[in-house]
Amino acid sequence: MTRRISRAAALALLAVGVMSLNARAPLVGLGPVLGGIQRDTGLSATVAGLLTAIPVLCFGLVTPAAAWFIGRIGINHANLYFFGGLAAGIALRSFGGAAGAIAGTVVIGVAMTIVNVVTPLLVGRDFPHRAALMTGLTTAAVNVGTTLASALTAPLADAVGWQWSLVSWLGLTAIAAGVWLFVFPPSKDGPRWSDEDFPSPLARAAARRRAELRAAQGQPGTQTGQLPAVPARAPMSAANRRMMYLFTAAFALHNLGYYAITLWLPTFLVQTRGMTASQAGLAASLFQVFAILGPLLVPALARAFGWGAQPLFVLVAACWIALPAGLLVAPALWPLWALLGGIAQGGTFAVVFTVVIQRARSLDENRRMTAFIQSVGYGFASVGPILMGFLRDAAGGWTAPFLLVLAAVVVMAVCGLAAVRTDDGVRRQGARRAEARVSETGAAAND
Repeated sequence: MTRRISRAAALALLAVGVMSLNARAPLVGLGPVLGGIQRDTGLSATVAGLLTAIPVLCFGLVTPAAAWFIGRIGINHANLYFFGGLAAGIALRSFGGAAGAIAGTVVIGVAMTIVNVVTPLLVGRDFPHRAALMTGLTTAAVNVGTTLASALTAPLADAVGWQWSLVSWLGLTAIAAGVWLFVFPPSKDGPRWSDEDFPSPLARAAARRRAELRAAQGQPGTQTGQLPAVPARAPMSAANRRMMYLFTAAFALHNLGYYAITLWLPTFLVQTRGMTASQAGLAASLFQVFAILGPLLVPALARAFGWGAQPLFVLVAACWIALPAGLLVAPALWPLWALLGGIAQGGTFAVVFTVVIQRARSLDENRRMTAFIQSVGYGFASVGPILMGFLRDAAGGWTAPFLLVLAAVVVMAVCGLAAVRTDDGVRRQGARRAEARVSETGAAAND
């Protein structure tokens, strides 16, 4: 039985890992070949920014519908629509001309929204006592996927063209869909191997979580552990509401900077550093690969030095500010700025939502604050790539676009620090435990 359990666990980890590889990579792969896309489709820089902005807008607008859809048909079944939508959207984006590029991007955005909601629900349903491990796995896998997409898309485009370079990602998507279908069949409410086949405390806990999620009709949330006993629909305190609004602004500006840099950094390196598209794609992948370090560094510092949310947020905000400021003042040091920016974009999510977890008085309040911050934040952040492209066209250089990102992350720092300093004066047991659980909220570092 031990061997069978080990095999089942390994297959489940594989299924979740290859799923996460696909969660952002098709979006990040655009940056290194954006010049070719503009040349062949006639898109301006402003319109080209839509190819990244539309999925981010979908993250904000489609999340409630995606949560309802998952609740209706179940996690296993719903995630198949992620793979199918991703495949259809990538093909349409690559071969449909200018109109197809926009339409395909909408399909990709809706599909990615499904996996955004599926991931925390899946971790809570099947791995309730391994949330930290699984959150780390999904975070790392997402950033490995974005790193591969950033580094490999342009060299492959040199060989077969940008259309087939982007479509080639469907090979990994097909593998991920096949593994998912085998491990998580749509007819079941969990993995293929049932709890009855493998009785254990962990299996019983997973079964309880599935029952809770069925009762909640698939509403998205985060893994928070035990929270104080507060009536589920108790009014949110004034301090928590103020914190939620401030974090919404900070999260929106954080994502505005992330998606703007992700799309336009390769083009900047081509035009200012004399790189080829392939070299720029590989160079820009530093911004993605160091995002893996951010969610690991934040909890490590919290444990090693006893840092609370305030010094941790100051650190990630300073790293964020260093990226656009450094590219403006000393562009030759771009590897250093990409490293610092990668750490920042990976760590900001962990700090923000750790504070939300610590301050929430119930699981329902946690979910409400998390859903509001992400929905509004992603919706606003979608304008980042468009504005950066517009400023690039209008100004004819890179000073104005990077000043936009710099202003965004400076305001992000002010709003985020104000949110962290907001306190409703209520003592909560487990505040230290919530800080220690910061690693459990590092998932989606490119959201």
